[in-house]
Order: sequence, then structure tokens, then C-alpha cells
Amino acid sequence: MKRDIILTLTLIILGLQSIYPNNNIRISLLTCSSGQESYESWGHSAIRIIDDDNSCDITYNFGLFNFNAPNFYLKFIKGKLKYQLGIQNTNDFINSYISEDRQVVEQKLNLSAESEKRIIERLEKLYKPENRFYYYNFVGKNCTTELRDLIFSNVNTDFINKLTSKSARIIISEYLTGQPWTKFGINLIMGSKVDRGINTYNSMFLPDYLSIELGKINYNGKSLVLNEELFNLKKTSYKKQPFLLDPTFIFIVLAFVVLFNTSSKLQVMIFILMGIIGLLVMSISVFSHHLELKNNFNLLWCNPLYLISAILLITKSHIKVQIYLSILLLSLIIITVIVWIAELQSFENGFLPIALILIIYNLRIVKTGLNFGYSSSRVLVSR
Repeated sequence: MKRDIILTLTLIILGLQSIYPNNNIRISLLTCSSGQESYESWGHSAIRIIDDDNSCDITYNFGLFNFNAPNFYLKFIKGKLKYQLGIQNTNDFINSYISEDRQVVEQKLNLSAESEKRIIERLEKLYKPENRFYYYNFVGKNCTTELRDLIFSNVNTDFINKLTSKSARIIISEYLTGQPWTKFGINLIMGSKVDRGINTYNSMFLPDYLSIELGKINYNGKSLVLNEELFNLKKTSYKKQPFLLDPTFIFIVLAFVVLFNTSSKLQVMIFILMGIIGLLVMSISVFSHHLELKNNFNLLWCNPLYLISAILLITKSHIKVQIYLSILLLSLIIITVIVWIAELQSFENGFLPIALILIIYNLRIVKTGLNFGYSSSRVLVSR
């Protein structure tokens, strides 16, 4: 069965090669809404090609990947995960999204025969085995940017590129309002580059943004989008998480607990957790090929130094080192606040109660250490 499908698609492609330019060819952008999985939060894009004369209706999909590939998540974070261009029967493609209660919007493009020819030629070239694989990058190279580049490089429109009022971080976060923990985690590992101003062209790295901008553009004095068709009225909606499970609320409650609780065990646990998370964030920032994860100022307040501090607390040794380390950690938190105020990088609101917790603990270490040192010196003198 699989062999028959591949053979059929191959014959369709060969058929396209022989018939264009053809007035009966139609090209459409397909924009799919968000799904339930975290990686589906931003939707999906694909391009549909219909040739009525040859009963051909196929969809080129740049978003195929092997979820079962060895070290999938590690490759994804490192920027070494290969996506590929695939061809699907359009009905199968659309029905797969409808079955997940996801909308598919089709925008039929108003193109000349020459533009259609160039687009099809480019797709055929990219579908060759040596070209169909590419390294995925969330902002720079994905299923939507491939289609954006394909359309804008082969269609002469009146599009004017200009700076927007948004950053990539803002655009990404817009789709995570119903997933506060996912939003917190993603913003924790993203660096300062995603806080820079982004122009209209680069903002089209997400499906909805490409769809909206295409709807504004004119081509040969007419709208580039002839008309739109909506498949499936249902739309996946995230269940709003209870307020009590919101990370910011949880961190605020924890801050009050820390304020009135002097348990050293809780302090050690929090420092170990902070150190491990800091080590993970640092590893991602250093070893990932994604530029969006570089230059991450979150490492100022969330860093591996807390592991050293936890060890010193457990062993109750090197009091002077512990004091200096806590002073350093306090200074780094202050620098983080300055970075936030200066708008060099945005931080999640949950950072504030976490910062308060760390300030309380580090101040206690400094105060306790100084008192210990003062008492010890008095004992030594009295002897």
C-alpha cells in the first residue's frame, strides 16, 4: 500500500512537470490551528497544489520529522534535528487535522502562470532526496519560513518590510497563555536575542502571522489572496489551568513559606534545584546551535553556583567562602533586575518571587556567617 502511494505521488509530480504553466493549476496556503501537544502550540503551514486537468491535489509539507529518532529532544535543543519536506494527499492532510479538532484555513493565491511555474519548480527541486532534509530552527527555518521564502522569492508583490512593535519572544508567548509552565520554561531557556525588535518579514515565522500578512498584500493590482475557505468549525482550546497551579502563584506562596520558615533542609533543597536548573540552562545556552538560546541573562540568577552553596550548607564548612558566595549571588540578582529594567532581556513574572526567595536565603547566610565569625573571634580573644 505504501509503495502504491509513493508511486502515485511520483507520477503526480512528473505530471506537474509536464503540464505547467497551466491555467487550471491552483496554489493555496494551508494554515492549521494549534494542537494539544506543546510542539503544536503555534500551528502549522503547508502549501496545496491542485491541477484539475490531471485530477491532482497534493500538499507539500515542510514539517515532517521522526519523533522516534535517537536522542530526539537532545537533537532538538542542540539544533541538530532534521526536518524534511514531504508530499501528502490533501484530503488526508486536512482530515488528519480535523480529527484532532484543529482548524485548517485555505487561502487561494492569485498568481500568474509564471509565478506558479517558479513555485512548482522550486518545490520539485527541494523535494529531491539530497535537498528535502534541513536543520530545524524555531525562528529562522521551519515549516512556515520555508513557505514564506518560497512565496516571496517567486512572487513580485507590493509588500513593504518594516519594523514591528513586537519581539520574537512576545510573538512566541502569545500562543502559550493557557500553558503557564510551558511558557515559563521556554522563556527561561531563551536568550536576549529574541527580545530584539523584529520586522514584518521575520515575524512570519509562525503560521498565523504568514497567513495574516498574505491577506494584506496586493499582486498585480489585486489582492494576493483570492478567497479563503475554512475546514472544520471546531477549534482546539486549552483548558485554563487553575490559578492555584500557576507558577507565579506557587512561587509567591513559597516565598511566604521561606520568609517565616528557617528550615535549613528546605533551603538546601531549593539551592540544589536552582543549581541543577542553572546547569541545564547553561548547557543549553553553551552547546545549542540555536542562536535564540544564546546570551541568556537568566543565568545571572539561575546558575550552577547554587550547587556549591548547597554543598557548603550541608557540610557547614568554609563559612567565609559561603559568605562571599552569597554576596556574589545577591549581586547577580541585582544585575538581573537592572537588565530587566534596561529591557536588555524580558523575564517571566515568576522571576520576582523566586528572586525574593534567593535574596532571603542569601541574606540569612551572610547574616548568620557574620554573627558566627564575630562570636568565634570573641571566644578566641577571651582565651
